Amino acid sequence: MVIKPLILISLTVSLLSACSLRANESVAALLPENSSAARAEIVETVSKALGGKKVPIAQDVFQESSKLLLASAPVTSPAGVKVISKQAKQALVFELRKQGDNCILKRLDTEQEWLLKTKLCIEK
Repeated sequence: MVIKPLILISLTVSLLSACSLRANESVAALLPENSSAARAEIVETVSKALGGKKVPIAQDVFQESSKLLLASAPVTSPAGVKVISKQAKQALVFELRKQGDNCILKRLDTEQEWLLKTKLCIEK
């Protein structure tokens, strides 16, 4: 008879531990429409991540996809032909993540993360 309560207690502890671990996981997220304050914060955070370099970011960033790809603009010759450089740089990828109530911006190549002030992001 003592074994049943022990099994029940250990099962409850295991389930609570699993829920606690799940709460710390981050998942891909999106921003709702008309989230200009969140966009401004993301523009500022990306700029800081790139050493203060200003980059153009679309008004609808993270509304359709949880990823932001930053690549160099293609070079075009005077004849209109795209020139492919031998030293082409790989695109930088940032991802919007949701962890609990927090929104996180993550740079995928360095695994750096920035906790955003905005709480508007929604799980993808």
